[in-house]
Amino acid sequence: MKALEVGELRKRYGNFEALRGVNLEIEEGEIFALLGPNGAGKTTLIRIIAEGLKYDSGEIRVFGEPLTKKTSRLIGYVPQESIAYDLLTVEENLRFYADIYDAPRDRIKELMEFFSLPRRKRAKELSGGYKHRLNLAIALLYEPKILILDEPTVGLDVPSRREVWELIEHFRSDGKTVLLATHYMEEAEALADRVAIINEGKIIALGTPAELKGLIGNESIIQVEGILKGIERLKGRFKIIDKEGRVRIHVKNAREALPTVVHALVEAGSEIKAITVEEPTLEDVFMKLTGRGLE
Repeated sequence: MKALEVGELRKRYGNFEALRGVNLEIEEGEIFALLGPNGAGKTTLIRIIAEGLKYDSGEIRVFGEPLTKKTSRLIGYVPQESIAYDLLTVEENLRFYADIYDAPRDRIKELMEFFSLPRRKRAKELSGGYKHRLNLAIALLYEPKILILDEPTVGLDVPSRREVWELIEHFRSDGKTVLLATHYMEEAEALADRVAIINEGKIIALGTPAELKGLIGNESIIQVEGILKGIERLKGRFKIIDKEGRVRIHVKNAREALPTVVHALVEAGSEIKAITVEEPTLEDVFMKLTGRGLE
């Protein structure tokens, strides 16, 4: 069954068209990632679904019914910023939101235990990882069937990010549908059953991670790390994602291209620390489709 359906959704801010006819169908029980750079339209789409932000045209259906105040109760939403009140304790925050949502009080203890939250600690005293846990606990107070997460791991260290990933996978095993907006390609690749790549307000590709990487065709990626010079000499011949200290070069035949790449970089005075030949990632797919990287 379709948990969430979005049809021809459009949203304009003045002369800027943030969403340009977005279409999505998300199946019940799947983790669906919305992958794209900042400003691509991810947060606008999520705010329309989860916050009731007005849109210009299109339709949204939740389990087959139009999105209304009633059906929005089936959706739990975790925005990028913390929604907890700094001066309230964990338990006080949960009690406050339980009253707003008319959620059963026994959920508070249950969620504090599940997320291992310190009940008497104030929200401002929590680490970044525990603040995310509290945000998730608040969103789950009234047991929604769909959980929408907007950039849930931004600003987290690697261990905290992995903790959030484990929680997201637990939500799916618990039967929930998860819509995850992210600009971290490894996050979408690790978690999602299907991925929609969004750019400039339009869905430009949709499928499983394997299907999307298949759009690269038979290309390989030469990744070079170090103090790199002479990248401009290669840009006329290859598609390149160029980040500080690292480049990913799309090539048809890695064995033939590797000497050319190394010679050009060394001749320009590069200090190469590592070279690897890899399979394409979702970021490489985005690069192929748009000509630029995700960040």
